[in-house]
Amino acid sequence: MPFADAHCHLDFEAFDLDRKALISRCESVGVKLLIVPGVARDNWGSVIKLSEEFESVFPCVGLHPRFMDKHKEDDLASLESVLCKYKQIVAVGEIGLDATIGDLDRQVYFLERQIDIANRFLLPVVLHSRKTHNLLIEVLNKKPVLHGGLLHGFSGSEEQARVFWSKGIYLGVGGVISYERASKTRKALSVVPLDSVVLETDSPDMPLSGGQGGRNTPLNIPFVYKEFCALRTENEADICRRLWLNVINLFGIN
Repeated sequence: MPFADAHCHLDFEAFDLDRKALISRCESVGVKLLIVPGVARDNWGSVIKLSEEFESVFPCVGLHPRFMDKHKEDDLASLESVLCKYKQIVAVGEIGLDATIGDLDRQVYFLERQIDIANRFLLPVVLHSRKTHNLLIEVLNKKPVLHGGLLHGFSGSEEQARVFWSKGIYLGVGGVISYERASKTRKALSVVPLDSVVLETDSPDMPLSGGQGGRNTPLNIPFVYKEFCALRTENEADICRRLWLNVINLFGIN
């Protein structure tokens, strides 16, 4: 079975010099599907263009909390317009909450509005959460996602993982599980339902242990897969098959 990278920022400047060659190399190592989220209005076009150039790339569009100072109220209307125009978009994201940058009230407002938009367009969401898992759960209690979602870069507890999964939110597993210090998250991912997990890299960020300071790429998905398999009791072939189907099911990809 092939692999998928459920969250990678291949439109970022870090890939400007070798983007086409890198995507071709992904194919050669079995990474056949690349989900690329948009983070602000001014980069949605590049994400969509990338999906038009490469069959393996599927775009998402959203207003990321880390770029909150750039976002304007009318960006929400623009988001709806883009979703109407480009049917290849598979999710609203990357959206969410980040406690390291302040103004959480405004972040919650934009998140709730974007959940509403995703629900209207029958789309899942791609969620960012940094030190905000419990607050994010509160938002999801108030504003349920009706067509599922992905909590990318999951690094919480087993209890939090099961709460998110109960709300239709898949857990994005990346390089964090290769660090021994991530014992809480590794333990959680060893016991959660296999149906609840997808693999990701968050390229060019979130490298595996040993790769700190370098550029992360979707070529590392097979290594994330090996790290994940080491935590599980199922056989590797079944894990591979399930992880692929999870991405297909989450994003509604034929």
